[in-house]
Amino acid sequence: MSEGQANHDPALQLPFELISSIFVLCLPLRRRVRPRPDRAPVNLASVCRRWRAVTIGTPELWTSMSLKFSRIKWPDGARQPIDTRSDTRSRCVDLMDLWFTRAAGRPLSISLICAWRIPLPGGLLDVMAAYHEHWARIELAISSEDFLAFNGIAGPFPVLSTLSITIIDAQPPGLTRLNVNSIRNSPNLKSLELPTHTRVPHNEGLALFPRSLTAACMRLSSGTGSTAVAGGSLAPLLDHFPHLLHLSLDLFQFPIEAPTTRAQAHLLTLRLNLDHALDLLSLPTLQSLHIRLSSSARLCDFLAQSQCHLTTLSIEMNTMLARINLAAALSAAPALHTLIVAVTPSFRYTAIQHCEPLFDSNLVPRLRNLIVEERARFPDHHRWTELVQLRAGVGLVFAELYVHPVPPVPKAEHCLPPSQDVQARWAVLAAGGMRLRISAGDYTWPADGKDAEPIGDLDDGFTDQRELRSYCFSPF
Repeated sequence: MSEGQANHDPALQLPFELISSIFVLCLPLRRRVRPRPDRAPVNLASVCRRWRAVTIGTPELWTSMSLKFSRIKWPDGARQPIDTRSDTRSRCVDLMDLWFTRAAGRPLSISLICAWRIPLPGGLLDVMAAYHEHWARIELAISSEDFLAFNGIAGPFPVLSTLSITIIDAQPPGLTRLNVNSIRNSPNLKSLELPTHTRVPHNEGLALFPRSLTAACMRLSSGTGSTAVAGGSLAPLLDHFPHLLHLSLDLFQFPIEAPTTRAQAHLLTLRLNLDHALDLLSLPTLQSLHIRLSSSARLCDFLAQSQCHLTTLSIEMNTMLARINLAAALSAAPALHTLIVAVTPSFRYTAIQHCEPLFDSNLVPRLRNLIVEERARFPDHHRWTELVQLRAGVGLVFAELYVHPVPPVPKAEHCLPPSQDVQARWAVLAAGGMRLRISAGDYTWPADGKDAEPIGDLDDGFTDQRELRSYCFSPF
């Protein structure tokens, strides 16, 4: 843009502070900022000299960086993030240094995600270490070798509040005894995510975890130590974290025994991979539940015992093992405004067929957000659209259908768009204010749907695989 044009453009005459505030609103909702030329803040700095000065002079635009290292290219091939191309891996080191220099000492959010057998670029952790006093949120999915190098950064980490570590190797030696400097030397740590199998020595138990945590995500097994899972009870774990509000547990070889009393806690969010563990708990303050369900009766009993008022419910069902009475489960949670139904493959029933009870508009009348996720050979776009149209009449504002391709059906068949009639009905819904997102293989509606922000308190996860989870369990 020429100087003459700039002098007459109202957008360029706004005060520096106002432009700066608007630019910050252009960042991703979850602050996973990927350094791409078509995304903020890089694209904002490319418009004109005035905007470049504002962009570089706004430290908040440079406080987050998310880098993914993978051999996988994007389907269109033309808009790859610069960090996924092998010829630019080494540039990430200089880029991170420049990026965080512009952050001017603000708290930093860093996400480093590696695919299997893909190491971090040499020198990247050295640059990261130079800013350790400013780490606020760290999210890592790296090899055990890179983790050992990361763990060599001793700290301290005075402002680190959230930490997520995933070791992508089969054997994670770095977490065997939880000698993690970023846990031990972070006095203000509030959120901890350890998706890799966590094994705590028998004589140390939960003492290695800071009691100040308000959010925890971990995987526990019977080998985790008697103090953590004594007698199949979760009470010791809950007692160790008196301030805990959000808990995500993957339990393996966990002995579920009939409890004499249910453990109580003031949790707001709970995620469990075993619904049997609900028999151990009474959570009167619970608002959000993410559960792998095998029995609707168990869920109903838990809700009756807890007397809680769920607003968000995420149900994962294995239809090969059991047919869940979804109507009974939803009847026990009439205050729901967000419902996620994820169904594993079934040769007899689709996820939409499992959602048939939702055609009764009197069931969960406050429902505002509906997400249906399944692995299927052919998605039932017609029936799903009928359901969305009906629920739109009683308050639904967001709907998503996410379909994972299932072999042996060729991937190309999943890329075929639905009929023109169905797409026309989606357009009418969108014109009426409904937010829609449909994904099936490489097909997405609308076209930019894959880049859409998550809704409410949900997070799409940080890996290339679909992982819808509560925002509370995300460092970003």
